Amino acid sequence: MTHRTRRLLAWAGAAAALAAVFMAYLQPSLMVELANQVWSCF
Repeated sequence: MTHRTRRLLAWAGAAAALAAVFMAYLQPSLMVELANQVWSCF
């Protein structure tokens, strides 16, 4: 693989991860559940 191909794949992976996080934030129940799990640690 060339340097350019690797860099393009890295950017595509980062964009996919950001899109997945953005889609997760669109589900309020998931955010409430995560907040409850974090809060239960204290």
